[in-house]
Amino acid sequence: MKRTGKTLTLSGQMPTRTFAQQMFRDPHTILEYANVLDINKAWKVKDFKCWIQETGAELGSYSEPFTFGLDVQLSTDDIPNSADWNNAGDNRAIGWGTLSYDVEDSCSKNVGTFTGGQRRLMYSEYWMHPDHLVQNKLTISSQSTGANATVEGLTGYTLNYIVYLEEYDITPIESIVFNIKGKAQDLSS
Repeated sequence: MKRTGKTLTLSGQMPTRTFAQQMFRDPHTILEYANVLDINKAWKVKDFKCWIQETGAELGSYSEPFTFGLDVQLSTDDIPNSADWNNAGDNRAIGWGTLSYDVEDSCSKNVGTFTGGQRRLMYSEYWMHPDHLVQNKLTISSQSTGANATVEGLTGYTLNYIVYLEEYDITPIESIVFNIKGKAQDLSS
């Protein structure tokens, strides 16, 4: 396995999601490489970042300041269900992130002279699995955390993402190993 020196940057948006949409994370494919004749090419995710597009006012109607969080995950296969999602023990998951937002009206003493509802990113952190390669597919998924009546009543959010990848040349044996590692395996049977 060796670096080629080539890089790839993926950026875009997930479809708009509601805050109450937690049980089905609806993985969104951001890279699909299906060239079976080129098994010697792979990518490693170096870093990724996410943020919501909407301002505080665009999120919907609210009467009290509130906070909410988003968990995001990069994976090499779809991981839609609850038990396997956000699980560092699942080989398909290769990157995780958490974001915390504060939303307040312009009347709040913490916002100052802004007009309309304001959204502030209070905290974000990202982690990448160091031993991974992407050969076929890369997906991103998200869920809201800290849901309450205010958050669940909001319009929804659009998650922006930017993912930085580095290209690698790999051997056919490495290709087989990373292809198996990047898919769901049922070890119970």
